Amino acid sequence: MRINKAASMLLLGLALPAAAQKKPTMEQRIPEQRRNQAQEAEQNKAVVRQVFDDLFTRGRYDLIDKVYSRDCVVHYNNREQGLGQSVAEGKGWRSAAPDLQMIPENMRVEGNIVTVAWLARGTHTGRGNGLVKPTGKHINVRGNSRFRVVNGKIVEVWNNYDRNEVFRQLGVSPTMAFLYEETEGLRAAINGMFPAPAQ
Repeated sequence: MRINKAASMLLLGLALPAAAQKKPTMEQRIPEQRRNQAQEAEQNKAVVRQVFDDLFTRGRYDLIDKVYSRDCVVHYNNREQGLGQSVAEGKGWRSAAPDLQMIPENMRVEGNIVTVAWLARGTHTGRGNGLVKPTGKHINVRGNSRFRVVNGKIVEVWNNYDRNEVFRQLGVSPTMAFLYEETEGLRAAINGMFPAPAQ
């Protein structure tokens, strides 16, 4: 009886360290968590980079469903609009400046938020967003945007840039710029009541 008990204790003593080795320690789990967070951060940056490289710069609007959630909300100043209205505005800027480039100069990730400092530049040779007479003038505007990414898609955006600076560079009078802003505010309010799908 004593031998069996001693043998059992010996076997149990050998089994416990082996079992303890199979379960990862806290020190082993932390690098794996950091690795997973780093991978997720890179994936979120890649999604946001598509917005600048493919949608804004190349006009690849066929990728919208791949990049954005359908119920994505876009904030600009004190205004909120749906994805469809935001896409329409983006298309309007590309129509006004067909050579428009949106260059992400600095990208930072904190959790599921990707913050981008960007530069927009192009030449006003077309019509769009209230700019009916091409001037041939250059646009060179800086801004920043924050993107909230969930499950590989953008679900919310906060844009910050001075639209009046765009109008100033193109020689649009302050009165016309004000009227455009007021019209956009009215359009956003109406679209909030009757949202249009993204195209």
